[in-house]
Amino acid sequence: MHPRRLGILRYLALRARTEGPPPSVREIGLEVGLRSSQTVHHHLLRLEEEGYVDHVGRGARTLRLTGKGWEAAGNMALLGRIAAGRGLEAVAFGDEAYSLAAELLSGRSGRRSYLLRVVGQSMVGARIEDGDLLVVEEDEAPADGAVVVALLGGGDEVTVKRLYREGEMVRLRPENGEHEEILVPAEEVRIQGRVLYVVHPPRRSPSGDGS
Repeated sequence: MHPRRLGILRYLALRARTEGPPPSVREIGLEVGLRSSQTVHHHLLRLEEEGYVDHVGRGARTLRLTGKGWEAAGNMALLGRIAAGRGLEAVAFGDEAYSLAAELLSGRSGRRSYLLRVVGQSMVGARIEDGDLLVVEEDEAPADGAVVVALLGGGDEVTVKRLYREGEMVRLRPENGEHEEILVPAEEVRIQGRVLYVVHPPRRSPSGDGS
């Protein structure tokens, strides 16, 4: 798919999960880097012809994603790795993407969702294993007991653990008896989001032939 059109679909998906009207042609253009309204109209027409969007009325503000459009918008970039353990720094990725079912993205909380890949085994009790992909929703104040993405110290170390607040302290609890809990002052932790789903990619065989 043309990258501009994929950008338009993702923007429409984001706006559909927030309160308020659909975006105007001008807003769509600004989001995907197009100055010409005519060019935006051209991309929207092609998306409609190919079954990714349809209209519930007249005008650009009546656009909505079809099921096919939601599925295409679900091609999410892998943003980085996250340690199921300790000692791993956040590392950005830009060369991988994974297609997720539309229902993974169709929540209406208005918060952004993204993917992280797990490195380590400290959360195996929560069925989060090394190499799994986490669908994470941005949330700075999740409930106690939630599985969260947390930045420690100055933000150089990122980990996934179960969250518990204890006064002025925060306890990050693993789901593996071989790993220790992390207990740190609340001011030394930044909660980045909570884990919504765990995706288990196919495992490669030791020979690497995928069989």
